Amino acid sequence: MTWEPYTRAQVERIVEEQLLQCTPEQAAMFEQHRVPLRLAPIERYGKDERVFVVAQRGKEVLYWEDVEEGFNTSPIDESGRILEHWCSQDELTHVMYRWIHGHNDGLRRGPAS
Repeated sequence: MTWEPYTRAQVERIVEEQLLQCTPEQAAMFEQHRVPLRLAPIERYGKDERVFVVAQRGKEVLYWEDVEEGFNTSPIDESGRILEHWCSQDELTHVMYRWIHGHNDGLRRGPAS
């Protein structure tokens, strides 16, 4: 079986399904920062690829990492390029918890290199 990138419809479905698992406070946080899905460039292990951004808070985006099948956050540059490639497999509820409480849960070890 060959890996295929997720489609816009698949990512939209994942977001909607995982929003149902969020607390009302987490869902409100997501809706406050939600953006129309857009593809953003990211470098993965020296290769230029694209991932779907689903939310943005200032210069930080929330994106669906379709290789790891989880949500990740990263700063972006002025062009919208994702600057840090993470390999987390976080659910939406986990990222919203960190955004609400303004801290890291200790599980992130650093961007993939």
